Amino acid sequence: MSHVAGGEAISSERETGVGSDVELVPIAELVLKGSPRSAGEDAEHARALAELDSEAELPPIVVQRGTNRVIDGIHRVRAARLRGEWAIRARYFDGDDAGAFVLAVESNVRHGLPLSLADRKSAARRILREHPGWSNRAVASVVGLSPKTVGALREQHGAQVTEVRIGRDGRVRPVSAASGRERAREILLRDPTSSLRTVSAAAGVSPGTVRSVRMQLTGQATAVVPEQRAGEQRAGEQRAGEQRATAQRATAQRAAEQRAGAASPKQNPDPRRARGPAPRPAGPDRTGAMLRALRSDPSLRFNESGRLLLSVLAVAAMDANTRERLVGDLPDHCVDFVAELAEASGQAWQELARRLAERRSATADPN
Repeated sequence: MSHVAGGEAISSERETGVGSDVELVPIAELVLKGSPRSAGEDAEHARALAELDSEAELPPIVVQRGTNRVIDGIHRVRAARLRGEWAIRARYFDGDDAGAFVLAVESNVRHGLPLSLADRKSAARRILREHPGWSNRAVASVVGLSPKTVGALREQHGAQVTEVRIGRDGRVRPVSAASGRERAREILLRDPTSSLRTVSAAAGVSPGTVRSVRMQLTGQATAVVPEQRAGEQRAGEQRAGEQRATAQRATAQRAAEQRAGAASPKQNPDPRRARGPAPRPAGPDRTGAMLRALRSDPSLRFNESGRLLLSVLAVAAMDANTRERLVGDLPDHCVDFVAELAEASGQAWQELARRLAERRSATADPN
């Protein structure tokens, strides 16, 4: 899914346009026009600012570079004049008029004297004209209105219609879910092996939508070709039988190794020389004990591969409460990605376990 500035992302991009350097700017050179306040400045508010602490400096204002138009802080300029000051501290904004207006609205919504409801609606209409691709939520987050109100303003004033809109998270999404699903369907038909994330980025839809489209296509294919489905079912049953046979052989081998181990004298466990039976499923106590033993082993602690192994084992050894907390705290838009990565990680661990079992068998039986 492509990214551009939107919502918090749009806000961050605007704020990066405001310089961090504070300069002293002559008040006479400032332009006090273009405010989102239709009624102009509030004289009482300016006087209150001037009288707060005559010895303290006013916070820096924000000025558009090139025009010297005050974007944020007109009341502070008025207060400085009432104090008899000739200059005021300011930071410069590098951006166009449309960006300057959005920053002015957002600044007045977040702090200072609030904008009236009429001013916020007027600002929303202008932003919809100048940024028709922004979503209702993105505009609402700037002007301090609800997305529903912004949507009504969009319909009332016939704002330009676009096929995609930019959300608060900076992602571009289609206005119609049907068009995005159709693009995902075309991509999957061309390349059924494409990953969820690849199709999601190309079609402009969520990974969950791609998964739904893929399941729909799979259902259609199996309905059209029942013989293929029957063949796949037979192949699956055959694989399941092979897996059961392999598991039975492994169980028998572990039982034999356990019997042989019981007949030999017990020794203190040494992870560097362990040649015992295949590890059994470990509970939390056993997992923690094994991890502590490995962490105390110098042969792992003092080389790069060993340290990498210890770090990934620590993640794999997380307890149930930690897992539940991670699941509960995960943002909704990250669930699909993390689930896919977790599944891939599980497959990687299974492959590692298989390779270690092969190495253990080869070590135990040198012939």
